[in-house]
Amino acid sequence: MPTLPTRPTTARKSALKPRRLGAVAAALLCAAGCTEKLESVDLPDIGLPGFDLPGTSAPAAPASAAPRAEDAPRAAGAQGAAPRAQGAPRAAAQAAELECDELPSAEEERRAKLPPLTALGKAARAAPWSPPPYQVLPGVTLPANIAAKIEQIDRGYARRTREHLVITSGTRDANRQARAMFTKMRLGEDILQLYRNKAAALEIKKAYQANARKPPEQVVAAMEAVIQDQIDRGIYISAHLRRGAVDVRNRTMSPKEKRAFLESAAEVGGVLVIDESTPPHYHLQID
Repeated sequence: MPTLPTRPTTARKSALKPRRLGAVAAALLCAAGCTEKLESVDLPDIGLPGFDLPGTSAPAAPASAAPRAEDAPRAAGAQGAAPRAQGAPRAAAQAAELECDELPSAEEERRAKLPPLTALGKAARAAPWSPPPYQVLPGVTLPANIAAKIEQIDRGYARRTREHLVITSGTRDANRQARAMFTKMRLGEDILQLYRNKAAALEIKKAYQANARKPPEQVVAAMEAVIQDQIDRGIYISAHLRRGAVDVRNRTMSPKEKRAFLESAAEVGGVLVIDESTPPHYHLQID
């Protein structure tokens, strides 16, 4: 005589019915393409042939294996600027110690009553190519070998983004630096707050104050003499006094374009890239 099923067995079989129905319903939804919400449904693993629940085919990756978010490079701080760079560590350390300052605009120089430059520097480029190469703002000077490397970087950048670079500053001589600092002080800025090397900034400020009653050109000449003397002693108030310094505008770049620029610079080689935050731009030191 057959033995009647015990009560726990009956209850267990009854409980499986809705679970099987839920799994079958999930399989039908999956076949119909409705898989978006299945990961949040509590379904049993009853081993239906040919059907794997979403998220159960492979174990989850450990937290350390999570992909890194693709975002813009972190801006370097004003005091502890960490270089995002390609180059020797020694070169990176030297560049990080220098101040990277932007030149005043022509309008700011006019307000400071400084006569305009009689001749603006021009970039000496390599052979032209189509589409047109990078843009160079007025007054920016690039030696021929530096311009050639910038063009190589721009080629890679254009290939990746269909855009071109904008060069906002290049290598300066003592006169151009003196004009920039004269304009800043004449318009009320305290250069002791703007530059990290306070001793060098103070020397230049004293030359400005000692000649303040003279015409602007004579004040600039006195400041230029101090800056040139500092350069002769190996002191650079601005990174742009070193040969090979170039600033590239990045405030209009998307995160994707910033990555494209860094990749292009690495592709060329011999380029130290520092992400400056005040104001935002890429400072390049080119061998």
